[in-house]
Amino acid sequence: MVKNEMYKNNKSILFLILILVTWANGIAQNAPNPNKNPIKAMFFQRYMHIRSVWPTLNFKIRTQLFHCDNNYTSPLNKKGWQLTFEDNFDSINKEKWRLGQPWGDFHDASLHQYHEANNVITKDGFLYLLGKFSPKKFNHKDSSIIIPYSIGLINSDISFKQKYGYFEIRSKNPKGPATWPAFWLTGAHRWPPEIDIFEMYGKSTGKRIHEQFSSIHYGISGHNSRGTIIRKIWLPKDTDTAFHVYACQWTPKDIKFYTDGVLVRKQIVNKRLRLWMDDEMVIIINNGFEAKYLKYLPKDFKGNAFVVDWVRVYKSL
Repeated sequence: MVKNEMYKNNKSILFLILILVTWANGIAQNAPNPNKNPIKAMFFQRYMHIRSVWPTLNFKIRTQLFHCDNNYTSPLNKKGWQLTFEDNFDSINKEKWRLGQPWGDFHDASLHQYHEANNVITKDGFLYLLGKFSPKKFNHKDSSIIIPYSIGLINSDISFKQKYGYFEIRSKNPKGPATWPAFWLTGAHRWPPEIDIFEMYGKSTGKRIHEQFSSIHYGISGHNSRGTIIRKIWLPKDTDTAFHVYACQWTPKDIKFYTDGVLVRKQIVNKRLRLWMDDEMVIIINNGFEAKYLKYLPKDFKGNAFVVDWVRVYKSL
C-alpha cells in the first residue's frame, strides 16, 4: 500500500510538472499582437523561465542516452531536401563571404569592438574567427576614437540568401569572460527579421558560455511593433572544449531549433508573426565581446577563437 501511494504521488507530481511546462510552452508560442506594446505582450516569454525546463531535460536525456556529437546525423530526411549552400572551410572563399558587415567596421552601439578581416583565418579545415585586444583609431562622427578590440565576422550577403530552409553549423565556443559568439540569420532586404540560432555569453567568468540563447526578432525598428522572443537552453559544460551542431528549421508555420540533432525549441509562426518572418535571410557567423564584462578579462589577455568546422543550408523540395 505504501509503495502504491508513493507511486501515485510521484505520478501526480510528474503530471503537474508536465501541465506547467506545457502551459508555459504554449504561452511562449503565441506571437504578440503587433499593435500592442511588445514589452507587455512579451512578459511571459521574457520572464517565465520554466519554458526552458522541458527542452533542457529532453536534450540531456537524448544526448546522454541515445546520441553524441561524434555520431551526429541531421534530423532531416535528406531525400526531401536539397543542399543549397555549404562551406567546409578548407580556405576562405571571399566570393561566398564578406569579411565584415556591409555598413562598416563598427556599429555605433558597440564602440568597444570592430570587424577585422585579418581575424578571419582557416587552418586544417577549420575556420577561426578571432577576438583580440588590438586598439585601433577610427573617425567617428566629428571626433577620433580608439576601439580596443577586434573581432572576426563573416556574412553571406554577397553570395547567398534564402527564404525558409534548414541551417546548421558545427562549432566550438571561445573560452573566458566577455565572450559572445553567434550564428544567426538576418533579413536580406530589411531588419528585422532576425533568427539567432544561438548566441552564447561568457559573462564575468566564462562559465555561462554553455547557455544557448535562441532569439527571434520581429517588427519595425523604432516602432511599437518591435520585439524579441528569447529562449534559453542549458547545455553540457563543454561547448568551449568540444564541437556541437546547432541548427534551425525555418518554415512558414514554425521555427524549430536543434542542438546535436535534438529538438530544443519550437516557435509557432502565426499570421501576425509571419508578417515579419516572411523574407529572405543571409547567414552571419561571428565572434564578439560583451562590453560590460570586458573588465573581467585577464590583464594579459591577448585573444581567443570561435572555431567552426562547417556550415550547411538545405531547402525543402
